[in-house]
Order: sequence, then C-alpha cells, then structure tokens
Amino acid sequence: MDRRYPLNKGLGRPVEFKGLVGQYIFYLVGVVLGAFFAFIVMYLIGVSTYICILLTLGLGLFGISRVFSLNAKYGEHGAMKASAKARQPQMIVSRNHRLFKNLKRHE
Repeated sequence: MDRRYPLNKGLGRPVEFKGLVGQYIFYLVGVVLGAFFAFIVMYLIGVSTYICILLTLGLGLFGISRVFSLNAKYGEHGAMKASAKARQPQMIVSRNHRLFKNLKRHE
C-alpha cells in the first residue's frame, strides 16, 4: 500500500495534516507522546497491563478529540489569540496623577 499524506497545499498556505493546521499538529504529537510516556511510567510502577492500556487509550482518545475540537473552534491562529487575550489586563490604573497635571494641551 502506498499512502501519501500531503503536508503542504501550496505557497503561502499553512501546513495541514488530516484537517489539523498550524500549531495543532504539534499539540497532537505532544498528546500522543504524553500518552506513550504515561503508559511507560504506569507499566514501570507495576500497574496491570490491561489497566495501562485502557488508561492510555482513554487519555490518548480524549487528548486527540480535544485537539481536533480546538482546531475546529479556533482555527489556525485562534488559540494563540485567545490565550493572548486572556493575559491582557482588563483595566489599566494610573496612580501617578502629578505627571498628567503638568501636561498642557497644545492647540
């Protein structure tokens, strides 16, 4: 079987893989690697193999579905914009009133 997965659709277009665009591809890789390392840690601790597999599959499927839902909700740059908006202050308070008293309007 020869499967080809085109990653780039042309110049100036974002990288896309199976519907995921931009940073969501890296999020997906992180979720898969995180589930893999969780399996390794649980197995080394001595958790039953069947429980390790079930928890890893559950964690992986939940993470993958979450990444795809974020991709559908925010698009290519939307998640970065939403996180930047959450970090913006809601109000700017100036406690230095003398600075503004000495300024004169030029007309």
